[in-house]
Amino acid sequence: MPPGRKRAEEPPAKKRAKPATPAKKRATPAKKTAKPPAGRAPSKRAARGYHHGDLKRALVDAGLALLEESGVDAVRVREAARRVGVSPAAPFRHFPSREDFLREVALAGVERFELASAAEIAAATSPLLRFRAHGLASVRFALEHPALFELLKGPAFRGDPEGARALLAAQDEAQARLRRMIEEAREHGELRPTDPIVTEVAGRAMVYGLARMFLDGQLPREGAMELTEAVFDVLGEGLAQAPAGSSSTRSGQSTDHVDQTKHEPPRQDSR
Repeated sequence: MPPGRKRAEEPPAKKRAKPATPAKKRATPAKKTAKPPAGRAPSKRAARGYHHGDLKRALVDAGLALLEESGVDAVRVREAARRVGVSPAAPFRHFPSREDFLREVALAGVERFELASAAEIAAATSPLLRFRAHGLASVRFALEHPALFELLKGPAFRGDPEGARALLAAQDEAQARLRRMIEEAREHGELRPTDPIVTEVAGRAMVYGLARMFLDGQLPREGAMELTEAVFDVLGEGLAQAPAGSSSTRSGQSTDHVDQTKHEPPRQDSR
């Protein structure tokens, strides 16, 4: 370097930038599924889960409730679905039509009658008294469940025997049980020798006629079962093989206690 000339200051060396350390990702905590507090009822969504077969029974029960509350016209598949808490389309794999639904409701009604009458019939001490107890239970059930009586006795099922096979089979079985009671009563010497089918039809006709007259207002509801028992005793007097000189009926009661004026049908105004 020439004397007297200062060395030019060299610019400071640039520091090399250190490579950036990649930032560590924060671990996102896993979301915990909140459990409902103890004692809280499960949600409606969870309650709507039905196993195969449960939904059908629930819908039929809802149909029976609709029938009891508002009559046959109120029994609708969509309304039953709404009560159960399922979509309107859900029931149709079980009940393709309203008629199918009504038949299942009617069949459940037959089962309900069998349960309601079983104890009364079983308590009877002879075949003839079981036949009588069945008739009394039938009239009582009709008075307590008039809408179900209308459904079971209506013409809705006679037009489609194929679709109503289960219901018709249940009715046939009920009639066969009545005939067995009659045949057993004959074997025990409780009945005169009559055609069991004719006797069975006579009993059914009396039950249906009395129930129909009570429900239609042709006979007053007050004292209905007392009158029914008296009418049954009159039929029993005609059918029973009673001992000579006996004036009592097979039920051990006389019809003399019945107040005849109390059960007179309402007078029709001829004007």
